Amino acid sequence: MYDTWSGQAKIKIGNYIIGGYPGENPTWLIGSIFYLGDKILLNERGDFDKQQARKKIEEAINIANEHGLVFGLDVVFPSIESVENIMSFISEYDIPLFLDSPDPTIRAKSYIVAKTLGIEKKIIANGLYIDSPEEEIEALRSSGIETAVLMAFNPKDPLRSIEPQNRLSLINEKLLPLAERAGVKNVLVDVIVIDPASIGLSGETIYLVKKLHGFPAGCAPANALGPISKKKVGVEQMYVIHGTTASFLRIMGSDYIMYGPVSRIKYVAPSVALIDSLLGYIWKRRGAKISREHPLRKYFKNIQGAFAKS
Repeated sequence: MYDTWSGQAKIKIGNYIIGGYPGENPTWLIGSIFYLGDKILLNERGDFDKQQARKKIEEAINIANEHGLVFGLDVVFPSIESVENIMSFISEYDIPLFLDSPDPTIRAKSYIVAKTLGIEKKIIANGLYIDSPEEEIEALRSSGIETAVLMAFNPKDPLRSIEPQNRLSLINEKLLPLAERAGVKNVLVDVIVIDPASIGLSGETIYLVKKLHGFPAGCAPANALGPISKKKVGVEQMYVIHGTTASFLRIMGSDYIMYGPVSRIKYVAPSVALIDSLLGYIWKRRGAKISREHPLRKYFKNIQGAFAKS
């Protein structure tokens, strides 16, 4: 399935590697925190329940570790006043940190604060849009952050830009030149999800981005599946809907999956770890080196062991 792909880029951020062929390296599962509506957020100024935040983050890290996956945070700043307080807190964690906000002014400030704290090497700027203002470009260029997410979508022309080929054109003609101007050395691609049906097109776009460019790519199915809650569909359907969607995206090549609120990792980790294990076994059979932290070695061994004992 992946034999026609060009060489696949691998990026090291902190202690973690993203990219390569699907199954070669563990998937990154990215949980969102501090967004408006997050129960641990006390107000838009950025006051939050630190005890609950630590609990949620550490639980997610443990679940990812148990499955051989990588956990990262999508840090969504609710206001410009919130940046320094939240950044000081998240800087303690040696995990991939995506700095995010719908407001480019807030994103720009977070990049500068990251440099001040000396954590720019574990930061991913999330992200660069076709209309990112010069203020944001300059902040990213001066921050020392080397990795940014290219947002492959034009919100002013959603129907046209949702098509995979048109997204590729946006990457080539708009976003890569923008990343060069911002001094970005490494790029991830986000093939924006706008509704549940568009997840299929996002998967197709990820496949093409990986095949033609080799860039690490992914998306946020949570943008469409946020309303799919335990209260609305029950626990079993939560596992099925979120886990199957994540598995589909991984098979299509997704290197990272933004699955929604941090605590929802339990609904996607088992499915993604199983996909990674089976793909990893294929690469292992072809002579690829599979790390001790890979799902094949940490998660799948229990499944294989249960079979052997039956």
